[in-house]
Amino acid sequence: MPLMASRRVWINVGLFVVFTIVFLSQTSVQDYLLSRSPHERLMRHFAEFERKAGRDPDIHRALEGVSDMERSGKLQEMSRNGTARLDNAALLERAPIMSAIYSRLSDRACANAVKGYTPSENDKAEFEGALLRLEADFVTKWMGSLQKAMRAEALATPMHLVTQEEMRAAFGALEGKIGKAAAMRVDAGLTQRATDAEFAWAARTIYAVAPSLPEPHGSALLRMMTQLGEETPASEPIPPLIPEVR
Repeated sequence: MPLMASRRVWINVGLFVVFTIVFLSQTSVQDYLLSRSPHERLMRHFAEFERKAGRDPDIHRALEGVSDMERSGKLQEMSRNGTARLDNAALLERAPIMSAIYSRLSDRACANAVKGYTPSENDKAEFEGALLRLEADFVTKWMGSLQKAMRAEALATPMHLVTQEEMRAAFGALEGKIGKAAAMRVDAGLTQRATDAEFAWAARTIYAVAPSLPEPHGSALLRMMTQLGEETPASEPIPPLIPEVR
């Protein structure tokens, strides 16, 4: 066989092998071959994540005395409470992840999630559906963000409360990015009078735009959002925390 023809054969074989590996690595293909439903895959992913998180020394210490039945609930509580303790870099890293998830939720489910309300069964189903529509690698990144929040809560990392001056400056940067009308719409959407649709639009806008703002304005907006959920008890209206945008 001529040298060039032989080389082409090996190149084609190599490309076929690479294609086969990529094809078999796709989540949907793995599910089909293993007779595993997307829901089952997600639940397995969650179980593996909980085991991994529990091996973190700091989180493990926080779980001492917690029964196996209470373990999942405790980890969820730690991730929820620890989000407001994340540093600026972690908040900025988390923003695109939450933006992708919130964009796949209804306005009501999105608003409830951001406010920190106790999720309804429908909210839970929507959230699971959103995760199922995302790639496995993306869900892994989201779980990594959860683990950082759990660790921050376990370590009782000091929480920085966003000041009025920081919010005013951050909203000024937001206005410079999206325009005055849109910034005022965000402002109005985060008040007590806002509907779920208005609140969800404001939240999605902040999570989508904040990473592109100059620091510290982007992280200030994101920290403000975590504190909305942290400070608002379930079933109570959100207080008007946002200064007037001018």
